[in-house]
Amino acid sequence: MLAAFPPGKLSEIVGPRSSGGSSLLLQLLACATHGGGHVALVDATDALDAASAIASGVALSRLLWVRCGGRLAPAVRAADLLVRCPGFAVVALDLGDVPITRDAASPSLGVRLQRAVEGTATILVLRVPHRLTGSAAAFVVSLHSVEARWAGTRATRLVGLVSEARVLRSRLGAASDASSIEWRL
Repeated sequence: MLAAFPPGKLSEIVGPRSSGGSSLLLQLLACATHGGGHVALVDATDALDAASAIASGVALSRLLWVRCGGRLAPAVRAADLLVRCPGFAVVALDLGDVPITRDAASPSLGVRLQRAVEGTATILVLRVPHRLTGSAAAFVVSLHSVEARWAGTRATRLVGLVSEARVLRSRLGAASDASSIEWRL
């Protein structure tokens, strides 16, 4: 999975709540920590569930968790700073459902973050409800929920969601084919 997200480039995981975006992000962090890397998660809405992260395979001892209390500007500044620090395999900025104003999400945001990660070996990924960084993102995957799976005699217990991922943009080069990447959430 790490191969889908290019190092030294900005990537986006796009999808509304319950679309599978957070699960995909946790899988990315798990792959990086399983491989011995350190990761940083800038959590704009303080939404990370440690039990879910552990269940996804994230090694919490290799995770730096930055909580931002629902504030977008400090979250963006933290991601910008962390991506410039050597030693992180992945820096993730999870904006969750934080309200995004026009001023905070100016067109320069994507360019600023892309320039910060450029020339590094770090994967920079944003988890956002809708496209935010425009043409600055080298890889963009969009997720949406396909079906809910229920259990019980009257279908009273939710046991999972099935999501579909679609690559919207891939500038990975001829050596990689993003359309053949498969994720199991």
